Amino acid sequence: MNRSMQLSICLIIGFLGQRLHADSVQARLNNTADKEQYVTAVTRGEGYMPWQKPGISDAEQAFRMEIENMKDEYLAARATVEHPVLLTKEDLERARRNIEQNDSARNWFVGHKRLADAVASRPNGYVENMISELTPANTYGFTCPNCVGKNSQECAGSSLIDWSPDNPDVIRCRRCGQVYPDEQYPETAVLRCPRMGQEFTYYLNDRERLHPDDRTGQYAWHWVGYPMHISFSGVVRAEKCGYMLSALRSLALVYALESDPKYAAPAIEILTRLAHCYRNWLYHDYWDTIADCDPMYAAWHDRELPLEWKRHLCANAFANDSLDKAAMLQGYWGAGRYHPSTDNIGVLASICLAYDLLYNASDMQGNALWTSDRRSVVERDLILEWELGAEPYLGGHKKAENSNNKAPRIYHAQAAVAKCLGIPVLADTALRGYQVVRDESFLNDGFSTESPSYTNMYLSELLCIPEVLYGFVWPDGYSGRKGTVDLYRTDTRLQRMYRSVVDQLRPDGRFLPLSDTNEQSGPSAGIIEIGLARYPEFFESRLPGTLFASLPTEYGIFHFNSLVFSAPSDLVMPEILFPAWMTAILRHGAGSLSSVAAFPFNPEGGHRHDDNLALFYVDSGRTILGDHGYVGDMPVNAWIKSSLSHNLVIVDDKGQVQKGRRPSLLMMATSPGISVCEASSDGIYDSCTEYRRLIGMIKGPDSHSFLVDIFRVTGGAKHIYRIFSELASSDVADASLSFEGLSMPDEPPLPQVGGSLERKDIFGLRDVRATDNPPPSWSAVWQETDRRYRLRLLCPVHRVEASNGPGQRTLNEFGRRVRYVDSIRHGQNLRSTFVAIHEPCGGNGDLPIKAAQRLEVPPSAGEEAVAIKILSAWGEYVILSEFADEAIVEDIRFQGRFGVYCRPPGGSNWLFALGAKTMIHETFGFSDMPTEWRGGVENNSESVVVSTTARPAKWPDESKEVRNYLIASDGKYTTGFPVDEMREKEIHTTRFPLPPLETFQVFAVQYRKE
Repeated sequence: MNRSMQLSICLIIGFLGQRLHADSVQARLNNTADKEQYVTAVTRGEGYMPWQKPGISDAEQAFRMEIENMKDEYLAARATVEHPVLLTKEDLERARRNIEQNDSARNWFVGHKRLADAVASRPNGYVENMISELTPANTYGFTCPNCVGKNSQECAGSSLIDWSPDNPDVIRCRRCGQVYPDEQYPETAVLRCPRMGQEFTYYLNDRERLHPDDRTGQYAWHWVGYPMHISFSGVVRAEKCGYMLSALRSLALVYALESDPKYAAPAIEILTRLAHCYRNWLYHDYWDTIADCDPMYAAWHDRELPLEWKRHLCANAFANDSLDKAAMLQGYWGAGRYHPSTDNIGVLASICLAYDLLYNASDMQGNALWTSDRRSVVERDLILEWELGAEPYLGGHKKAENSNNKAPRIYHAQAAVAKCLGIPVLADTALRGYQVVRDESFLNDGFSTESPSYTNMYLSELLCIPEVLYGFVWPDGYSGRKGTVDLYRTDTRLQRMYRSVVDQLRPDGRFLPLSDTNEQSGPSAGIIEIGLARYPEFFESRLPGTLFASLPTEYGIFHFNSLVFSAPSDLVMPEILFPAWMTAILRHGAGSLSSVAAFPFNPEGGHRHDDNLALFYVDSGRTILGDHGYVGDMPVNAWIKSSLSHNLVIVDDKGQVQKGRRPSLLMMATSPGISVCEASSDGIYDSCTEYRRLIGMIKGPDSHSFLVDIFRVTGGAKHIYRIFSELASSDVADASLSFEGLSMPDEPPLPQVGGSLERKDIFGLRDVRATDNPPPSWSAVWQETDRRYRLRLLCPVHRVEASNGPGQRTLNEFGRRVRYVDSIRHGQNLRSTFVAIHEPCGGNGDLPIKAAQRLEVPPSAGEEAVAIKILSAWGEYVILSEFADEAIVEDIRFQGRFGVYCRPPGGSNWLFALGAKTMIHETFGFSDMPTEWRGGVENNSESVVVSTTARPAKWPDESKEVRNYLIASDGKYTTGFPVDEMREKEIHTTRFPLPPLETFQVFAVQYRKE
């Protein structure tokens, strides 16, 4: 019988078996009990239903045959592999030298050897005790019943769990020290899976025990809106297994480096035990649904299981099921056997490394430690079983169609399996997966369609694929592939993805906490180290020094001949606009205490917030205007994601609409004295015809700065210019918010909400105090012992409100509050121009601005014109914006989009102008110059635009100290690209590749010193 006929018969048997089984279930349920009776029984711990037939169904058996045939096919086509291959003999020798010569490498090895010795010295039966046949439980949504709402939050998850191999059968709460399991918190709820012979126990909280007849789940703790039950014993199983997986890696590495079989034997025992247990661990999701059937069948049919195969403690989990078709509450995204999120398949790469290093293991007499049966069990029931369980998530067998942020970990695992076992078709699938993620989930500027943190999540696994498959040789005659894999040489987009990591960082090496990005997060050390190895021209001398503290990693120990890394103490990071991410990053100064302002105006995307034209600002290394970032999957994220929690303008008390928003870059240029960016966003408020913001960073001595902020909004009946600072938060002693130039009622003490998840404690503002009809110029000062920030508002508003709101940025900051100030205007079809200055204190603690005022502008300048005069310790600044026609202000004749005139103390006066026809004071300046060059795009390459119009005559020569930006449209978005050179009909850009463009605009920029 040929292969295709065999598969066809298997599929027919499987289909008929499933159909007959489903029909019989339908009949039995209709004749014996209805759905409600089934759900009632299961949620109360009953096992087999009276109508259930014990044993594995025909459908499961037929599908299992199909899976085993897939394994046969993979293994039959394998190429010869010279082990070790994931780490070569040369890599191992390099690591030995580094361990001998380098303290960090030696400490790395000592840590692995300590763990390897601890496990190798254990008695017989230890591995079996540590890796249970009973399925590990879910650690998502873990709640400590002893301190929830006081020292911890509901469903805070694994961050609360402390476990030690010295006392492996208990866990401890990190917050309060309570040990589990404990008789005070008994696991009285039972969920039985009789078909597969497994039984699970859970703790019921106080509210559930008070309502024993209510099994809907409404009284349970909730995580991301779903009821959760904690199995302390199940968490213990998960922690023990995780420890053994770590031990496996350590044992294999130490064996490979020392060749002592005492490390190989227990490692092989762990692999064999994992293969035995993994094959039968039940498929479950992170909302605690368990499939009582062959776990591989469940992974491939998770939306169409017979009802009697689905098990859950809560009746509401079955709400959308029918008698013959039930679904897991979450797909493979949040499901698996070992761990309920893509089955934590990333660990499979580590398993492959261990197997690869142990492949030729022998005892002291040179006898092989592997038998053919053991080898077959590990390859089939562990490695390929784990891989095949992921394939439906990618579109099916040998498919590579999934491009979301979980998919890279699967393609990485496939790459490791392919290289370890020598399976070319899996290498091909992994590379096709890499390409689909790169092309569908990454933008042309190297950034993902999501957030900084989620870009890192993508890259942490995606970048492993080119690395793992580097040097993989395609067998002769393999269809569509030939030669040796080297994406570093052939893939220019890979280079841009690496570079995006470096250019977006804060001065201290952390990510900008924009969208779903935890405030404390930074790039994975592995990404940094591979970048140093593969793209030294972009990584050496371009990284904040703090990132080198985590180096070397394991990668460096095996791949670098020298482990001495250095970073410049005066690193100047680039001011940059990511043209597809559509986020501008303005900077000033050098080193870890430099300043940065981030200005996002993103298109819609996954894990992005409703925060277009928000502002995040760090001055001299200290966060002034914050963004709360991301706190795991916690209820407080509703506030964090909302427009209401950001530094921006809120219209009609509503949040922005993300879907369909149309942001645009309007202008951008950088210079030594000031850098400026203006952007708008259409579609975020239906009532608005204008929503645009201009941010100018004024650059003072050292790394000190202040920001000029002009926010124009038209439409709606209420505009709230909202600002909060990370200074003077509730976790700082002796902090305050005070006002200058207006009277505000006294502030009550900030609320102490602890770990509460009540909506009033985690969403919205409270303790609002207000003053009406304030003067046109006033200030608010956030102050703590060693730092101050002053907001100066220089425009008329109808009301000012001060309040406090949730300020939680990490799981450890529950209950934290920050202080907000709202400047409010109201009216029909309202038109507002909010003019503000964001002024942090200088190095000596003094605020640099002595006086600031909004200047009167002649009517001839136009109704949008704004003029500001600032007297500061760094000089006198006159800032001019949106002068449609020529006018004179402070003896400066000006017409144009934006201009700054500065008289520094004891230095040369300077001016900066963008899109200006005239800017002149006495004899210093210019007049009657072209303001812009715009036109259609005749054609363009990745770095050159050929214009349909010629560059205007008298176009100014641009200073080398200035970076201008091409404003360009591809027909969907208008964004910007840094200009390198302009010729008569050509504009040359740098850094980012140009997409096919339709129109362009370049504003003339002038930066002159007297």
